[in-house]
Amino acid sequence: MRPTKTLLAIVLLFFFMQGCKKFEGDTTVPCYLRIDSIAVEKQSANAPSPEAGWYTHDIDAVQLIAHYEGSGKETNIGTFQLPCLTPVLYEGTVDYVRIVPVIKQNGIAQTRIEYPYLKDTVVRNLTMRSLDTICLGTLDSDNDRYYMTVNYKGTDVISELVFEPFEPLATTIVFDTTIDGVEWIDNDTENARTGSGYLLITTPDSSTGITFPLTSECTVADPSKLLYLEMDYRTDVYLRVGIYSRSLNGGSYSTQWAIMLYPRNDWGKIYINLGRLWAQFNHYKDFRIVFSTLNPDGTGGQSFIDNLKVITY
Repeated sequence: MRPTKTLLAIVLLFFFMQGCKKFEGDTTVPCYLRIDSIAVEKQSANAPSPEAGWYTHDIDAVQLIAHYEGSGKETNIGTFQLPCLTPVLYEGTVDYVRIVPVIKQNGIAQTRIEYPYLKDTVVRNLTMRSLDTICLGTLDSDNDRYYMTVNYKGTDVISELVFEPFEPLATTIVFDTTIDGVEWIDNDTENARTGSGYLLITTPDSSTGITFPLTSECTVADPSKLLYLEMDYRTDVYLRVGIYSRSLNGGSYSTQWAIMLYPRNDWGKIYINLGRLWAQFNHYKDFRIVFSTLNPDGTGGQSFIDNLKVITY
C-alpha cells in the first residue's frame, strides 16, 4: 500500500527533526578572519643573514590553526590562498590562531607545503562574534591591505651552504664567469631583483644552451637533512637546475636534473626541494649545484639570477 501524503509528510518531518538535533547549540553564522599578504622580515636575533636579499619571498597561501578556549586540541581551519577572507563557525574566545606560511614547492601550485624554514606567527586572545571580521596583521593604509610578518628560523637550525646576493661588496662569486655567456653584473639597480647585482646568462640564438655549475661543492654529511635551493629569477629561455655528484656506492659523476623553469618576463621566487634528487645519489655528502639554459626554439635570450641560496635544516 502506498503511503498517503499526510503519512509521507510526517515521516519526512521526523527525519528532518532528527537530522537537525546535531546542530543544536552550534554557531551557524560565521566570524571571518582576514589576511591579505605575508611579508618575510629579518628577525632581531639569530637572523640567518644581514643581507636584504636573503629575505625575498613568494608566500601565496597560509594554513590557519586555532586553539579554542577549553578545547583539548588544536583545530585545523584549513589552507587558504592569499588574500583570504575565511569564515569560521565559532563564537567565543580563541586562545590563539597559528598562521603557518605556505609556499609552492618547486613552483607548483598543487604541491603547496608548509615551508619548514619559516616560523609560524601566533595571534593570541581573539574574541570571535558572528559576522565580525578580524583583520590579522598590520594595516598598510596606502593600499588598504593587512599584512603579516614572519621570520626564518634561526641560525641554530638553518645551515647556509651557499648564499650569493651578487652585490658589489661580495668578495667572491659562486659562478665561473669565464664561461662564455655568463656575466656578473654588479651595478644595475634597474634590472636587479634587489640591490644592484645579479648574474646574467646570455644564450645566443645559435646555441642549444649554456651550462654553468657552482664553482665549489656543497658538503652535507647528514643524509637526514632537508635540502632546498631558493633563488630569484627571470628568463627568456628554459632554465634547468640539478645536482652533479656521484653515488655513495661508487661510480662516476653524473648530473640529474631537478626542475625545468619556464620563461617568464618578471622576477619570480622559486623554492626547489633538492632532497629527493640528492637521495638518488644515496645522499653522497659532496655535490655541486648545476644550471643549464635550453634554447629549443633557436630564439636565444637572457636569464637573470639573484639572491641564490642553498640551505639545510
